[in-house]
Amino acid sequence: MEQNTELISPTVIIALGCFALFLCLQRKNLRRPPCIKGWIPWIGAGLELGKAPLEFIEKARIKYGPIFTIFAMGNRMTFVTEEEGINVFLKSKEVNFELAVQTPVYRTASIPKTIFLTLHEKLYIMMKGKLGTFNIHQFIGQLTEELHEQLENLGTQGTMDLSNFVRHLLYPVTVNILFNKGLFLTHKRKIKEFYQHFQAYDEGFEYGSQMPEWLLR
Repeated sequence: MEQNTELISPTVIIALGCFALFLCLQRKNLRRPPCIKGWIPWIGAGLELGKAPLEFIEKARIKYGPIFTIFAMGNRMTFVTEEEGINVFLKSKEVNFELAVQTPVYRTASIPKTIFLTLHEKLYIMMKGKLGTFNIHQFIGQLTEELHEQLENLGTQGTMDLSNFVRHLLYPVTVNILFNKGLFLTHKRKIKEFYQHFQAYDEGFEYGSQMPEWLLR
């Protein structure tokens, strides 16, 4: 009888410990938004989200309410779809934009965390100053001229995928504004080559930003 008691006691203690841990986790989860986890480990709901993101998010909003979390590709993404909730979120001291974007920036641009955190604020202040409401008018004339030129080069007829159309228009316009027209990529073959690189990068950005680090080595 004593031997059975000695054998049962550790088992009972472990079982009670697991039960207590389960209750704590359940209580903690009650304070969190509803979570759509999917059934595949790590991938979660990533496949469904990737097929039709906007439709998936809208269905989740209708089913779970204005605030919900989607677990996909090893990440938890919480969506806030009401204006009141967004204001509370943006004013929260728990929100850190730099840390939120640091990992995707590292995975897609290979910028180490130390360098990113050192330079991000300085670059942000500089870009905010140059593209602020007091300076943005300086780019309107050049932007309009560049867009008109690209539209004229397209001709009057034809069809094109909308995403490719936007890239085809904005890529040369952006390059000419950033580097001054005629200073960078003046050869048509080189422009096409760099555009193809840009398109590949743009299309793979979403996936590359979510890839685990060990797959990028």
